[in-house]
Amino acid sequence: MARGLVSLRGLVFLMLLTACLALLAPASQRHAWQWDVTAQGRHSLSISAKQALDGLEQPLEFIAFVPDYPVQRAQLRHLLAAYLAHPAQPRLRFVDPIAEPSLARDLGVRRHGELHLRSATRRQVVAAPTAATIDAALNRLALRGERWIVAFRGNGERPLDSSPSGLARLVERLETLGYRFVALDSHHIEELPDNAALLLLAGPTQAYPEAVQAQIRRFLARGGSLLWAFDDALPDWLANELGIASLPGIVVDAAAARYGLDDPDNAIVSDYPATLFPTPPGQHAVLKQARAVELIQSTAQSERWQAIASLQSSPRSWNETGNLRGRIARDPERGERLGPLTLALALQGREQAKGARIVLMGSSDAIANSQLGMADNAALLIGLVNWLTANQGLTTPLVASDQDLDWPPALAGALAMLFMIVLPITYLATGWWLRSRRRRA
Repeated sequence: MARGLVSLRGLVFLMLLTACLALLAPASQRHAWQWDVTAQGRHSLSISAKQALDGLEQPLEFIAFVPDYPVQRAQLRHLLAAYLAHPAQPRLRFVDPIAEPSLARDLGVRRHGELHLRSATRRQVVAAPTAATIDAALNRLALRGERWIVAFRGNGERPLDSSPSGLARLVERLETLGYRFVALDSHHIEELPDNAALLLLAGPTQAYPEAVQAQIRRFLARGGSLLWAFDDALPDWLANELGIASLPGIVVDAAAARYGLDDPDNAIVSDYPATLFPTPPGQHAVLKQARAVELIQSTAQSERWQAIASLQSSPRSWNETGNLRGRIARDPERGERLGPLTLALALQGREQAKGARIVLMGSSDAIANSQLGMADNAALLIGLVNWLTANQGLTTPLVASDQDLDWPPALAGALAMLFMIVLPITYLATGWWLRSRRRRA
């Protein structure tokens, strides 16, 4: 009786185990789980890719133009596995350009291995698929609204060239993300283009005439956005209209010494408001020769514009009105205020300028070629542009880290000696010792 009961229990156990395995197989196909143990998360979606996929309003399809080569297709499936596992459920379709040359020709395929990303009527082409190039294409695909940025010229603004004071590096970074730049002479146009998403005024040294001022007002009235990086005091017409004022002098920041910056005219920004930066930059930003602003809105002005957020210097800063050479110290009697000071102010339009956004930043040096590479200045500027164009949900795709080993010649020589001489001699000596010991035994 006992043996029969044991046998019955074993049979029930086997039946239940078989049923669990049978149910587990389809569940594992529908609910995948993986653990990426690489230090850089190379087998997981980056933050920028996740946010781009979340921001797509239409389903995404990957179209891979790869011949019927099993190895190449398997490699591409492995590369896209993390993207295909996203809750948005993108689709992957292979097209053999050899078997369907007319389709490949109609879609403008130039080489085998191209990857096309489609979302409704939008399309991005990745010639050489890697995680970095796919992330950048997803970011461009997820951009909303118009993508054109107009930069004024003709009033002493910074040029879009590669000179140290130019903006070529900023233009290159933003165009990689999907934005497009055009420089227009403000004196030769009557109206800003309707498809302009953002107006960039980079350090104008001459006052804008009333006709240009009217252009800017009309652009903001129809919901345009403005990024004004100024070096001198703000013009009265803009300060009065927005209800702000610029403080005298240049912001100096004692916190800059902690980051190895000897010049006193470097202001440090390390606190990023979540309104402008849902995913804040990982480092501080450096604003050179910055000027501070303060909000003095009246009731009428507050009905038109609302201050959303600001970027501030450290508590160890002040606006220095004297000479920046030699030993400097704050002088309250000269109107020098102790930080934190507002270095950039973000405003949003209300009734009369609904939808319009403005960022006033007291340093055009920070966006120049010579300064854009310092700390996280590039991430700061890209974040501001994304907020101004209502794309603040996107994060700058990270550049893929270099996977090649690079070490000094001395270290390379030492490693060569270790692996070619020391280790072989050690192995031989260990083998001889073991052999001698066994003989004695």
